Amino acid sequence: MRVASFLTATFLSLFLCTCGSAPDEESTTGDGENVMAQPGAFDAAAKALENDAPATEVRDLLIDNYAMVSDAKTGRIDQRNSQQFVDLADRFAKKVAGDTIAALPLYKSAEVYQALNDFPAAAAVFERIHKDYPSFSKSGEALFMLAFTYDENLKEFDKARAAYEQFIAQYPENTFADDAAMLIKNLGKSDEEILRALEQQQQ
Repeated sequence: MRVASFLTATFLSLFLCTCGSAPDEESTTGDGENVMAQPGAFDAAAKALENDAPATEVRDLLIDNYAMVSDAKTGRIDQRNSQQFVDLADRFAKKVAGDTIAALPLYKSAEVYQALNDFPAAAAVFERIHKDYPSFSKSGEALFMLAFTYDENLKEFDKARAAYEQFIAQYPENTFADDAAMLIKNLGKSDEEILRALEQQQQ
């Protein structure tokens, strides 16, 4: 199903192989001594933002280093880098309010929140993107992901239905419009119930 492939691509972009998390601020040597924390992966972006660097520079520093939200060796989410990324994406969007240049870092931050299992935060960012950046190329996908997050993760089915229906109405030609219609039919159903319904249709 295209929904499954879409979500797989989303999370593969984070290079996540497990749901664990990498060590955070500090590590210790074998004798228990603290080792100085490594610089944050997005320190350059933070400095550029603080120094009023061009918006394109800040965006590129965030996006080009996005893979650092996970550990390249273990595939685990890096809590420190992930938190730094989502914080900077939010600050950047506020600083250039209304400019779509901030939309992609925000979208990526929603993916990070998903990987961190912070689904309320992910939903809030997806909703923010769709509302504040209607011309952004992923605005429609943001609305779909808002609906899917309500559906799959938060189990808020009334909100999921409303968001799916809004998505279909606004983006009837979108690749995921058919999937949204199918997901509406299956809201609140278990995998077993969905499978039985499919088997009945095939009889």
